Amino acid sequence: MLAKLESLLRDNSLCVLCTEAAGNPYCSLMTYLPSDDLGTLYLVSTRESRKFKNLLANPRVSILVDSRQHQGQGANIVSVTFAGLFTPLTEAEVLPIKTTFAEKHPELAEILSHPDSLVFAIKLQSYLLLDGPVAAEQGEL
Repeated sequence: MLAKLESLLRDNSLCVLCTEAAGNPYCSLMTYLPSDDLGTLYLVSTRESRKFKNLLANPRVSILVDSRQHQGQGANIVSVTFAGLFTPLTEAEVLPIKTTFAEKHPELAEILSHPDSLVFAIKLQSYLLLDGPVAAEQGEL
């Protein structure tokens, strides 16, 4: 995987998850955890959320991650847009991911302890990496 892409995924924790259902797009600011191989992003939501209902209706998503989380104003922004596929997780897979979320992102305590919360995966399939407003690189994962 490209070094810039790897660094962007490892150094940041916020993304915009874009879902769609019945022709209506919907975007959500989310905290993510990347898998060790960076091929999957894990996210947490509730079963009753609009984003989750959209995922059930249409598992294809787009995810945007950029470098603004740790850069000052005027810095060159690097961003990547992924095409991905929603993947439900088994209960056995969820517990260690929830534990890691709780350790790394204590600000998510309320949703992680919510009785309706769930952790799900987005399998990343392709990317478009932008380094500034013009330089671009794309590929399959």
